[in-house]
Amino acid sequence: MNGQPVSRLETLLRSGTFTVTGEIAPPKAASRELVERAARHLGKAVDAINVTDNQRGLARMSSLGAGVSLEQAGYEAVVQITGQHRNRVALQADVLSMAALGIRNIVAMTGDSPKLGDHVDAKHVLDLNSFKLLRTLRTLRDEGTFTSGTPLREPPRIFIGAVANPNIEQASRTETKIEAGAEFIQTQPIFDLGLFRQWIAQARELGLPQRAYLLAGIMLVRSAESAIYMRDNIKGVGMTEAVIQRLAAAADPAAEGLRLAVDTIRAVRDEPGVAGVHLMSISWSRAIPQVVAAAGLLPRPTVCKPDLPPLPRRLRKESLDEE
Repeated sequence: MNGQPVSRLETLLRSGTFTVTGEIAPPKAASRELVERAARHLGKAVDAINVTDNQRGLARMSSLGAGVSLEQAGYEAVVQITGQHRNRVALQADVLSMAALGIRNIVAMTGDSPKLGDHVDAKHVLDLNSFKLLRTLRTLRDEGTFTSGTPLREPPRIFIGAVANPNIEQASRTETKIEAGAEFIQTQPIFDLGLFRQWIAQARELGLPQRAYLLAGIMLVRSAESAIYMRDNIKGVGMTEAVIQRLAAAADPAAEGLRLAVDTIRAVRDEPGVAGVHLMSISWSRAIPQVVAAAGLLPRPTVCKPDLPPLPRRLRKESLDEE
């Protein structure tokens, strides 16, 4: 976490601001308008917007395309990139394209197997898992070379993130991701606060908050049926029977789901080492501003995306390729 911040998100985290990110899924369509419409639901309630990369193995618009659409529409994008469906040549090419087109926040993930999605006959690639992908991003940015050793004429200037799952992982696994290159961490959804408190306590013991920014994942759930579906179909989601019963007993399950998200935000915000929250939903992103407002996190700070000066000549390398 040295040098000048490259993104609005990094600027806010460095300043100690409790940061809010939200997540949308790229559409199953060749439509930029659908991306922008989803982003408008989040409006000014978040500091940056994540776009997922073929989550659950489903074919969608690429996270690169959706991220560029967001940036061109005036939003700050956090682009997820997974090693599941592309080899290292394609992944490095995508990272250079992202940086060239204005994307400065990238989250490296292993990704979901195509066997989970709608193309079960698709070839399983996984050339790079999340740890190797993080090291690849660092190599591109910090060493100015491809992993092959071939030099770049100009390295990407990016803020590198990763994902952690306090529901099924020890904090030591997150430490390994930080050692591999992650500068910020977004966790999977938190429903069991006791389990999360154990995880964040482990993270504090390892000194992780001093080495990377930890954002707690908050999922908006609108019904007991949705909660049961998540429990039964999404591996590692950490859904609890207490949450299911709370939603099932509510006269208005959707309103109760929003209250649950607000309660969780307030609880994790009190935990030392939590730098912000990452808000997720299943086809319910329009409710995210209500949760942010009810949690007392509005208005969001007005911080501009940093203007990056040209790289010093010593950081620009001659290409081995012909012009």
